[in-house]
Amino acid sequence: MDFLNIISDLVMGNYTAVFPAIAVFTRMSIFVFLLPGLGETAISVRIRLVTALLITMLILPFVGIDANTGWSISTMAAAIGFEAFYGFALGFGLRMMVFVLQIAGSIISQCLSLTQVFGGGMTTEPNTTISTILMLSGVTLLLSLDMHIKAVSLMVQSYDIFPLATTPDFDKTAYWVAQKSAAYFALAVTLALPLLVFNFIYNLMLGFVNKAMPQLMVSFVGMPFVTGAGIVLLALCISGIFTVWLNGYSALMADMF
Repeated sequence: MDFLNIISDLVMGNYTAVFPAIAVFTRMSIFVFLLPGLGETAISVRIRLVTALLITMLILPFVGIDANTGWSISTMAAAIGFEAFYGFALGFGLRMMVFVLQIAGSIISQCLSLTQVFGGGMTTEPNTTISTILMLSGVTLLLSLDMHIKAVSLMVQSYDIFPLATTPDFDKTAYWVAQKSAAYFALAVTLALPLLVFNFIYNLMLGFVNKAMPQLMVSFVGMPFVTGAGIVLLALCISGIFTVWLNGYSALMADMF
């Protein structure tokens, strides 16, 4: 208790110097918790907190914060709330690219009649096997290409656009989120397009066969075919899917602001 009292007195006596570090840590911690790769649920919360703290110590000298600015308690509380909003907006924008793979995997599973196969994955809610494979592969590619390091540099650049303790423009942010959400869903459908076309041709041919031979149980014949042929088609298209997805991720980081 004596140690905590000494620390609290030291912090409150120098809060104008301590507050900028707390504000930067607030933005960085929420950003790290949502960042693809570092923010996965498989990673311990303590590891993510330590990572956010270390990154904060690294970028704090580059932020260019004036510790002599007169901060009141109410201004500091509002600024920490705004910093949390900035960290959430930036981190969620990158996290939505992982949701693209999740949506694409769900669409592909529907095309291959594998939506009933659910299991634990990278998120708290159960996902189809294909969604889990796509998300795990995508996050692995991001880490192998050092995209998490580029994301940290993006966070440093964010202080030029959104300085510390500034009020965010909620109208523009809401418009940006709506536009990106629509673009992300369109990208997810684009990634699953080969399987969608295959599923359409399969159902069309199945209808012709059923019309020509009503006594044939076409579902028992066609379901193993669509699953097997769809998996082969997915294996052939998987490199193109991740190439398009990585290009979209790089474009998102290039025009984030």
